[in-house]
Amino acid sequence: MARPATVLRALAGAATVLVLGACSLDLGGLASGDGLQSTRNAMAPAAVPPPERDVERLVGVSRERLLAALGPSTFTRRDGPAEIWRYATDDCFLTFFLHRGDQPRGAALTVHHVEANARTRSAAAWVNPRSCYGQVLQQRGLPQATS
Repeated sequence: MARPATVLRALAGAATVLVLGACSLDLGGLASGDGLQSTRNAMAPAAVPPPERDVERLVGVSRERLLAALGPSTFTRRDGPAEIWRYATDDCFLTFFLHRGDQPRGAALTVHHVEANARTRSAAAWVNPRSCYGQVLQQRGLPQATS
C-alpha cells in the first residue's frame, strides 16, 4: 500500500497539471457563441475584487459540509482515495482537495487543501483563496460571512 505522503504528492502533481491546463482555457465566450467575448473579458480592466472571506475555516470539513456550504461544484474529479472540487467564477477557480488522510478505506473525505487560480489577466493581481471564495459566495448568492 502506498504511503499517504506519496499519494498526496502524486495527487498534488496531477491536480497542478489539471488546474494549469484549465487556467489556459478561457471558455467564457464559447458558451455564448461569441468568440470575441472572452478576449474582451481578458483585456477588461480589473473589477473591484470581492471582499476576502476566511476560506481556511473549510480545511478539515467533510465533503458533506462543503456541499452544504457551497452547493455542488462546477467540476469534480475522483482520483483513487481523493476528490478535487472546483468552483468557477468569471475571474477565478477555487479548488478544494479532499482526501481521507491516514483514515481507513471508507472513512469520510475531508478538505485538506484549498487553492485559487485567476481565469483572466486582470484578475491575476488580486486572486487568492480568500478573494476567490468571496466571489464564489457572491456569485452563488450565499450568505457573506464577515470573516
